[in-house]
Amino acid sequence: MIAQLTIQNYGLIDRLVLEFGPGLTVLTGETGAGKSILIGALRFALGERVSGDPLREPSESCTVEAIFELPREFLDENEGLKDYIKDGEPLIVQRTYTPDGKSKIKLNGFSLTLGQLKEIGNLLVDFHGPNDHQMLLAPESHVRILDRLSKRIAPLKDTHADLFDESQKIEHALKEIRESVEVRERELDLLGHQIRELERVSLEKRHYEETLEKETQLKNHEKLYENAKALVELFESEESGLGETARKAFPFVRVLAAIDKSAGALAEKTENLQILSEEILSELRRYEESLAFDPEEARELAQRCDAYHGIIRKFGPTIEDAAAFYKKAKERHDFLVNLENNDSALRQKQASFKKALKDSASKITKERKKTGELLVESIEKELKDLGIAHVRFECRLNAIDPRRDGADEVVFYISPNLGEELKPLSEIVSSGEAARVMLALKKSLTNVDPIPVLIFDEIDAQIGGRLGGVIGEKLGELAQDRQVILITHLPQIAGFAERHFKVSKKVSEGRTMTRVDLLERSARVDEMAQMMSGDKESGLSRSHAEEMLERGQKQGRPKSRT
Repeated sequence: MIAQLTIQNYGLIDRLVLEFGPGLTVLTGETGAGKSILIGALRFALGERVSGDPLREPSESCTVEAIFELPREFLDENEGLKDYIKDGEPLIVQRTYTPDGKSKIKLNGFSLTLGQLKEIGNLLVDFHGPNDHQMLLAPESHVRILDRLSKRIAPLKDTHADLFDESQKIEHALKEIRESVEVRERELDLLGHQIRELERVSLEKRHYEETLEKETQLKNHEKLYENAKALVELFESEESGLGETARKAFPFVRVLAAIDKSAGALAEKTENLQILSEEILSELRRYEESLAFDPEEARELAQRCDAYHGIIRKFGPTIEDAAAFYKKAKERHDFLVNLENNDSALRQKQASFKKALKDSASKITKERKKTGELLVESIEKELKDLGIAHVRFECRLNAIDPRRDGADEVVFYISPNLGEELKPLSEIVSSGEAARVMLALKKSLTNVDPIPVLIFDEIDAQIGGRLGGVIGEKLGELAQDRQVILITHLPQIAGFAERHFKVSKKVSEGRTMTRVDLLERSARVDEMAQMMSGDKESGLSRSHAEEMLERGQKQGRPKSRT
């Protein structure tokens, strides 16, 4: 449940801290006092996108913080929340909106994106306002409502979705084959030419780089040979060669070392110099020999280099790009060559998946029909309790082409009056009836809907006081195992609440702001009396309010609480 809501610099609110409790809570007050602003602030805290400017003081940030106390069972069903919360801790959601239009979101100290916040908010609170009735009327939402009633449908839909996705891949591949037939010969000719060109040389990076190095040698052959030969001659010279000089110096250094031990290192280095010079000379001779190109070898190298340069120009800019192009070209070439075989194999596979998809959709339809019968029974009972005495409700399944969620179009039909034919919900329901159908659906979904908080923004719109008591009783039943918060203008509903907040406006320092007061019993009676008779309460209205509150508290007292 929501334990506490703190709002600062939002709309008409300067700073406000509300302490909530379990069960049913109502918000009442005059039109424009700010009741919907409170609900809007909570929507904002749970990820609703900002529309307009919510800042009371334009130069300051606004912050809304909601503290939730969640039962262990709820956390066990939503494992992802355990990343943010430890056992026994509350869940604290805080969202700040800055004057430059940026949002800062924290969940128990962890930063979140708006998308993550919205996803978590949908787990915590289910909002129902005047605009949310449109969802009820939209036929595309009916299948989702029906599916939520049965825990057996979700795994069936998961299996069906996997089959559907694989079937779509096969269909895409067959479409590609159909399109390829028209350009097959022309494309095969082009691909064959490209593949042959790429196969003239190795596309391995190591071979490519070795070839470029040899090309550089070949282009600079004369200069390299002359310099290598000069170096060999310097090292081989009997008069000034490095090795010969070291050999001649060695006897003198040895005498020094024999007399003075500190010169021993010189003798060692001189000897090493002689050995090193011989090694360098040997490597220079081999290098000089390697520069001797065979004319045929030089011609082949030039051809390889030309091939590489052409490939890089056409398929580069790197040899890795050319190799990747070659791989794709080979795959496409093989695909076109084996087009008939591929088409036959895919059609067989498609037939197999179509049968599996049909069987899967049939299982979903069967389960939906069973669930629909239970929904009809539950909705009719609830709506009769809510004052629609002769209501008939029907859940119709129309067969459609398979989709990811099955092969059914679900449409709710209703006849609220005796003798009237059933019509789609969207064609016949008034706003008052829509509110009652929404409430009936919520009652029907109680056992399978895990969301711990329900918030209704004037669900009693277009409903008279005669039905207020019945609706209040239904809301009290809903609130037995979850928290329900609603805005109401009916004292008959307000009487069932365990907590009653009055929302009003006050003027301070020339500015209007919203004020919220938690009413004690006497103040509740006064407020309910005013709701019945207008601004001025009468003795009769107060007496009726007293009776209404007494009756509501007896009937709405919770039987159990999670």
